[in-house]
Amino acid sequence: MHLHGGRVSMSRRASVVVGSDPRAQSWRMGSRLLRFTLPLFGLTVLAVGLAGCVGGRNPIAVLATAVVTGPAPLDVAFDLSHTVHPLDRPMTFELSFGDGSAPSSGSDFGVIAHHTYSLGGIYEAVLSVTDDAGAAGTDRVQITVDDIGPPVGARAGETAPDFTAHTTDGGTLTLSTLRGSVVLLDFWGAWCPPCQATLPHLDSLARTYASRGLVAVIVGTDIEEADGVDYLTQHELTRFASVWEPGGKSGSPIAQLYGVSGDDVGIPRTYVIDRQGVIRFVGHPSDLTQDTVEAIL
Repeated sequence: MHLHGGRVSMSRRASVVVGSDPRAQSWRMGSRLLRFTLPLFGLTVLAVGLAGCVGGRNPIAVLATAVVTGPAPLDVAFDLSHTVHPLDRPMTFELSFGDGSAPSSGSDFGVIAHHTYSLGGIYEAVLSVTDDAGAAGTDRVQITVDDIGPPVGARAGETAPDFTAHTTDGGTLTLSTLRGSVVLLDFWGAWCPPCQATLPHLDSLARTYASRGLVAVIVGTDIEEADGVDYLTQHELTRFASVWEPGGKSGSPIAQLYGVSGDDVGIPRTYVIDRQGVIRFVGHPSDLTQDTVEAIL
């Protein structure tokens, strides 16, 4: 017991009493446990609630295609692989093309469904997805088939700018004459180390998919035509249709046409053009995968 200004303090005695009483010890431990578990329980309830609000329980159907317009016959590749289920349940699909033809159906969402629209018109393709519990999801894409097609431009979804250029074997090449094939168009230079590093990858794609209609065209940006020719010959890169026009990277009319002549756009730069002449991929060649090429083929 201590005296503080005439008052009696029992703090030390009280602490001794609480510490020695088994019932007090039990109460104190229960109080601490409650203080710990209540916030944890609240966080758990909040997490479950958020999962129910955000995650959902139904399939999320996604119908993806880079080409939605073009002249007939229009080949459209529908990609179903982005479709997901929040609960990872088994799913089946039916893809209606909107032109009266038989729909496509199945359970493999890793496939690319090709469909050719033979007549002009506006069609709505609809993807319907159902899981094993009967829950469903849908997505749809409008396909416009006409003789005009997308506007000309160098971005994905636009019609590739046409050109005629000299080939390094003494001939000429006009891009539009390759309609019906998938064209891999790459801007490169023997002076460019990243271009040298990625040419084998493009050569491998050309070798793998030539039998399925892939044509690889490379546009040289060297100041001297012989520099590119010598490099390709030395490294046995002979699967490409090689074209060259004077002017280098900044002055080549083809490089200017595709917007790769400025300092803000580097090379190598690769375009994949579908059978209707529409650009489907634009980017660095190292980012061009076999899956991307197969989706366009």
